[in-house]
Amino acid sequence: MIEYKGYFMLGTALMIHPHSPDWRALGTVFAKTPQGSVVEVDRVGGPVFTTKEAAERHGLVLCRALIEEKTRE
Repeated sequence: MIEYKGYFMLGTALMIHPHSPDWRALGTVFAKTPQGSVVEVDRVGGPVFTTKEAAERHGLVLCRALIEEKTRE
């Protein structure tokens, strides 16, 4: 997990199906509660990539965009 603007973000990749070489990007944003627990704030899915690494990197891009939106509110 990477910290960004007081949130934590995690970029992951989900296999499309067992026989596919493609991966879907997934970004998950977490926050720390006043009691010290870490809770999931939001999750966003993204496009499909041909490599797991590219999907994971894009998952972080999705997280940053989500955090930017939340901090503007």
